[in-house]
Amino acid sequence: MSALVTNVTPSEKSSRTSRRRILLVESQEDQAIYWTAVLSSLGYDVIQARSVQLAKSLLAPYLSIIVCGSYLEDGRAIELFAEVRRRRELSLVYLILLTSSIGEAEVIESLKSGANDCMDKGGTYGEVRARFELAERVIALNDELQRKSYELSHALGVIEAELSSAAKLQTAMLPESMDFDNLAIRTVYRPSNFLGGDMIAINRVGEALVAFCLIDVVGHGTAAALISCSLIREMMDRMIEILRGADDAGIADCGQLVIEKMNRRYCKLGIPDTYFTAVAGAIDGRTGRVSYCQAGHPSLISLNSHGEVHLLEKSGFPVGLFMDAKYSMQHVELTEKQMLIIPSDGLLRPLPADPDGAQAMIALLRASEPQVNIVTERLQDFAAQLEGPDRDDQSALVIRYGNAA
Repeated sequence: MSALVTNVTPSEKSSRTSRRRILLVESQEDQAIYWTAVLSSLGYDVIQARSVQLAKSLLAPYLSIIVCGSYLEDGRAIELFAEVRRRRELSLVYLILLTSSIGEAEVIESLKSGANDCMDKGGTYGEVRARFELAERVIALNDELQRKSYELSHALGVIEAELSSAAKLQTAMLPESMDFDNLAIRTVYRPSNFLGGDMIAINRVGEALVAFCLIDVVGHGTAAALISCSLIREMMDRMIEILRGADDAGIADCGQLVIEKMNRRYCKLGIPDTYFTAVAGAIDGRTGRVSYCQAGHPSLISLNSHGEVHLLEKSGFPVGLFMDAKYSMQHVELTEKQMLIIPSDGLLRPLPADPDGAQAMIALLRASEPQVNIVTERLQDFAAQLEGPDRDDQSALVIRYGNAA
């Protein structure tokens, strides 16, 4: 029997929801006539094929159901079913095996090859109708799931586009490299995803001073990024206000004053499980003196011109945990060609033998040439090595004192 086929485009499927198209694959003419009549009475448009090869040529996304006899003139139904399941665009097509003797082995084999149901050719009209009503419910559920999936994918695309725009804005807020007189300053920044809770700010104040702030807000994503961008701007504004016209004592205390004030204000907000670590201070480009205050931030690392690395172990309570937390200033006198690296905890790699996690970064710095651009590149590569869901926001400030960068 020749195939009864009309030219149909995939778009016609949605425009003809009242009658679904079925592909009936049956080599026995009497069975093909009988099942065409039965399926037509159930409201389907029936397309016929007598062989596996012809059926394969008729496969198209507009088909809702394929009904196939178990044995055909050129093969078996399981061959056709396997072909359908290999094709992604046909993944939702409902497959029914027609057989004159349903045995356990045949049922198992057909189900493994992708069939949704097995139907006895000798079944009553009522049973056949009930089976196809079940098929319609499954198809309707799949259609609804597909629609919901499309809506979710579209919504996800919108969210990702907005996050990408926000990430570009956050990146644009990061300071550029700074070079003047005896100072070279570089930044490393790699968020865990689109947006990060880490943030860095540097600002030149007057002829020789540079104010700097690094913060790491607990958590990741949009909320942490919004908080970090707001906090870094407020802290830097306060730092600049203090440093303008300040004497040496004012310069030495600026980081502590800002962090103490931020801690009091943040604690008053009373936001549960929300705090941040910070380093804030000032660099005197004339003398190489770095004055800073730590609030729960990892230890700073010193690298001299001979490649010698020293961990400056000092910290304090994170901002926002205790109203009466005490903070203090620390001071480093950088010598010619000495560097100071201020990392966030995302750059640490804790191990049982190194719970603080700084040794991997220290080993990397020891192996680097003591040049600011090379060290910065090494840290960026180091940050890029950590992938997957456990990756944290990673950032660092690299400060070098001396004439030659």
